[in-house]
Amino acid sequence: MAQLDNGDDKGDGGLTRQVLDSFEIVLYRWNLLTDEMSWMGADTALMQATGLATVRSGAALREMREDGKDRSDWALQAESGDHNRFVFAVPTGPAQVTWIEDQARRTEIDGIPHVIGLMRRLGAPRRIHQGVTPPWSEREGRAMLARFLGEQGIDRPRSYILFGIDNLRDLIRALGPDLADEIIAEVDFRITAARPAGSRSARVSSALIGIADVNADTETLPRLARRIMDIVGRTAVQTSSGPVNVTVSAGICHAPRGSHLPADPLANAIVALDEARIGRVEGLRFSHNGDGSVSLRDRYVSGARLVMDAINEGRLTIAYQPVVRAGQRNMVAFSECLARIRDPQGELVPAASFMPAIEHLGLIRQVDREVLRCALATLRDHPGQRLSVNISPQSMHDSEWIAILEQGRDACPDACDRLILEVTEGSAMIDPPRTLAFMNRVRKMGCAFALDDFGAGYTSFKHFRDFRFDAVKIDGSFVVGIAHNRDNQLLLRTLSSIAEHFSMFTVAEFVENTEDAAYLVEAGIDCLQGRLFGMPVLEPDWLDLPADTARLRA
Repeated sequence: MAQLDNGDDKGDGGLTRQVLDSFEIVLYRWNLLTDEMSWMGADTALMQATGLATVRSGAALREMREDGKDRSDWALQAESGDHNRFVFAVPTGPAQVTWIEDQARRTEIDGIPHVIGLMRRLGAPRRIHQGVTPPWSEREGRAMLARFLGEQGIDRPRSYILFGIDNLRDLIRALGPDLADEIIAEVDFRITAARPAGSRSARVSSALIGIADVNADTETLPRLARRIMDIVGRTAVQTSSGPVNVTVSAGICHAPRGSHLPADPLANAIVALDEARIGRVEGLRFSHNGDGSVSLRDRYVSGARLVMDAINEGRLTIAYQPVVRAGQRNMVAFSECLARIRDPQGELVPAASFMPAIEHLGLIRQVDREVLRCALATLRDHPGQRLSVNISPQSMHDSEWIAILEQGRDACPDACDRLILEVTEGSAMIDPPRTLAFMNRVRKMGCAFALDDFGAGYTSFKHFRDFRFDAVKIDGSFVVGIAHNRDNQLLLRTLSSIAEHFSMFTVAEFVENTEDAAYLVEAGIDCLQGRLFGMPVLEPDWLDLPADTARLRA
């Protein structure tokens, strides 16, 4: 490997070498024409520990660095005299990395383009946080990123990538706010260090870090975001009380070339981030925007206003979809209650107009309360019926929701005995201990529980056993077209066998034709639900249909 002049042990050259070694600094020269790299300090402990001592070319350095492509692209595009600063991590142990600062300058040597620079070891990232990320206030950070994107022309792609720490509330509760601040600072550092050249980053709220990028397209953006997510979660965060494992999720608002960003790209990125987190430990979600499109925030705000007006004016009601006994399509086992809204003229509003707002703008508790009130009133007025309602993880810890249930039980003592609460796999797994505590409390009041979307892949067998669901509703993706789909047939029989082992009642959703229904009956599924047996209706003709009021519990 070519070497820069290391100097003698005596004189100014030797003194220079001693100073560089004492500060763990190495100098390099990179010939852009031949791709050869030469070093001063290649035999230092830093070079040996990180593997940089074996690097002989720009291509080799690019391969060992997460930001290698960004650095190479900058070097080839920069003009003589341009400076840049990179920070990258090199694994130096099973769960350890060394952070390195790379100060680079583009220059000409004998008419040949070169990059010359220095690399040095950085201390623990949280100790140098303020030296890497400018000390923006959150408001200044938001303004800076918005201004940067606004200054770019529509001839290049623009993206707002937003990262949020997963389960931050649990970390604060378990570790306290001071340690949480250390974790946030470290995550901020890692994201800032990993951002691509030419982008900008800033803390945009107490625990959200944004990156404004003007180079990545729809194909490379997911890779970029996942690379940064991987860097953040690769090693534990070293806090003053010990190591803590952390993951982040990402939401992206992207405007391709030739289109305009929405007025507030951060709001769209927040919506995408919220969607990425639903039912997942970590996730990534895109929000695309083009000319003439209405921003997600505008649609959600409009939907939220629609929902709140309907609740306040008594226009939120429920539709009932029958769940029938397998092989007995006129025998209704129970009906599922689904939220519906009427406009001021009394016409039904399409669910797509308000459901996203319910899910993403914090309205799910209010809607769950109203649906429960309506269901309890129906159970009181129709003693031969049995109903199910969906419950969100937020409502499991809502004291008002519990109060409504208790009031309904007091008004109609057997109402809870005829009420089934549907919980999705994702909801159950957000906080298993709290979910189990809620189920035990409500089950004592007489309610049964059904696991919705069974098979979607979140519930471990341990939690499946502990939750003791009374029924499972097999995810519709396994049911549609099952009469001719051998893979789904195998999966359904497996899910059904698991449910039978735990003495759980089975329901197949999304049953749309007689062939699928016949197969499900033959497979031993207990109940069927779907278009074949009835769409959700506001006024079912229960007087002419026999009602099966047997309890689901074995």
